[in-house]
Amino acid sequence: MHCFSVILRAELFSLFISPATYVSAFYFLTLLGIGFRFFLEGFASTNWILPPLSSLVLGLTFGSPALIPFLTMKSFSEERKLGTLETLLAAPVDIWGLVCGKWCACFVIYFLIVLGAFSYPLAVVVFFPEQATSLGFLNIEQWIGGFAFLMITGASFTAVGIFSSSITKNQMVAGMLTFSILTMLLASMTLSLGETPDNANIHSPLEFFMTCLGSISNGMSKIEFFVVGIIDVSTIMHQALLATLFLTLTVIQVENLNR
Repeated sequence: MHCFSVILRAELFSLFISPATYVSAFYFLTLLGIGFRFFLEGFASTNWILPPLSSLVLGLTFGSPALIPFLTMKSFSEERKLGTLETLLAAPVDIWGLVCGKWCACFVIYFLIVLGAFSYPLAVVVFFPEQATSLGFLNIEQWIGGFAFLMITGASFTAVGIFSSSITKNQMVAGMLTFSILTMLLASMTLSLGETPDNANIHSPLEFFMTCLGSISNGMSKIEFFVVGIIDVSTIMHQALLATLFLTLTVIQVENLNR
């Protein structure tokens, strides 16, 4: 536990003083805010059936491959390049504490960026209460559901970034690998978008396999539940397992480097 807290503080300090953190957060939130503004202006003329707040959740989710690499790419790769990882592993440190400390630091920054994004609909509530009411921004369950979805996917996505950073000394390679894996994950999550599969009737091995994947193959369909305030426990479990898988792979990789 002591190792975890020390690594967490050190990584948070490193991220807070890194220009890449502020530059990526600024451009990401700026583009997200512009898109959100134009979406609200044209919402009345669209066929959008989900609550308007869901557009922000979708923007954050699909924008994650462009954001998370900047938060995670140097967590292990920079230490491997500078040779400080070997020195760190020579000390009596717990590898799980080391990996989880770096992962939690990146997740905290992601959490703060999500809070910054939610300030946009909050500003609408404060400055334009009538429009906020008509848009459904006063429904607290939509805020809770959307935020919960972003937190569970953010946890697994940052775990992917930590793993990518552990297998290379080059930060750019780590960033591109994270981007590629997250893009493939999001693509798989949209495979069954708009479908309503009946899990009770499985007619082929492929259908059984896709059912076992759960939210990894139909996560974008599950978002429809979250954005209206319905928390899908199976999605939380699937994303938690995905995060655990990539953190475990990172621990195995770091252990191999320590041999």
